[in-house]
Amino acid sequence: MNILTRLFVIEWFKALLGALVALLLLVTTADLINGFLRGKDGAQVLLEWSLKMPDLTGKMLPVTCLLATLFSLNRLKTNNELIAALSAGFSFTKISSIVIFCSLTMVLFQFGNLGFAEPYANKIKRQEISKSKASEGKYLTRSVVDGGQFWFKSKNYFSTFLTFDKKSASLSNVRFYYFDANGITTKVISARRAVHTHGKTWKLEQVKILENLSGSQFPKLVETLEQEIELNEAPSDFGEFESDLTTLSWFHLKDFINKISNTGINTSEYRILLHQKVALSLACMVFALIPLSALYRPNRRSDSFGKSVAFALILTVVFWLLFSSTLGFGQSGKLPPWLAAYIVPGLFLSQALWTYLRNRKLAF
Repeated sequence: MNILTRLFVIEWFKALLGALVALLLLVTTADLINGFLRGKDGAQVLLEWSLKMPDLTGKMLPVTCLLATLFSLNRLKTNNELIAALSAGFSFTKISSIVIFCSLTMVLFQFGNLGFAEPYANKIKRQEISKSKASEGKYLTRSVVDGGQFWFKSKNYFSTFLTFDKKSASLSNVRFYYFDANGITTKVISARRAVHTHGKTWKLEQVKILENLSGSQFPKLVETLEQEIELNEAPSDFGEFESDLTTLSWFHLKDFINKISNTGINTSEYRILLHQKVALSLACMVFALIPLSALYRPNRRSDSFGKSVAFALILTVVFWLLFSSTLGFGQSGKLPPWLAAYIVPGLFLSQALWTYLRNRKLAF
């Protein structure tokens, strides 16, 4: 790595670190103060603050990559170092490749953050929630056995299911283990599907009932196509199913989605979670490339730095508005999940490429 390359890399990462720390402190200072004012001990406040960091970093990192390129180029222009580098034969393409290399390191960092650090933080959050719940019956946990199904405990039974479909208000591959006051299993009901009908009534399909498990006689197996049962849970109680998915790492989430896709359930809203992590990782590189248009105006008096900052802020707001909108379309099934996740970063990348091609005569 020669001196000029090292100069650009150091300036870029210095600007990135400064922008990231400033943005995170700006966003989280109010939470820290609010936590102390509510009388929480310091350890609890810091724990809650640290658990928010992966999610906030995931949202801030694309913006800080944009600011890193913007601030580093402005600093080099202010000190006339950019003009000196270009005069020494350091091409626009070379500078662009350095920015791409720097941003690719942040792409990998972002993927590790969203794909692994954030799920781990969510897992700890869930553990803290389970400790504070007054009732055990409403908390879902992913089991390490039985194919990774979801388990929950109610008043007089345990139950396990593979997926919950909000649109049809149905559970797939469901099984109920009924027990008596002494904790002894008395009956097991399994069904391919459980569909909510009204109130807390559910209709089971392709049912198998194993009875007399606690008696002295041999257990009795009954099979029927349909049967209605009363549960203590309504569809709203299974809303935690989605939040539990956020505790899965990227590869485990991918495996789980591939598994439940064979059940016939609509997996669009779950695939969005998968593609969103990759799209936000790639957005780091896309955002870093956008301010490179300033390269083609190396004279520091030719444009206003204040206008560049305002443009960056407007661009950030537009990105998140469009990105959240397309994700909503993807979750509702109006757009394919991959298209909903990548169309907005793709449009912004197209703008950066168009700027480069428009000035390609100056690039070499």
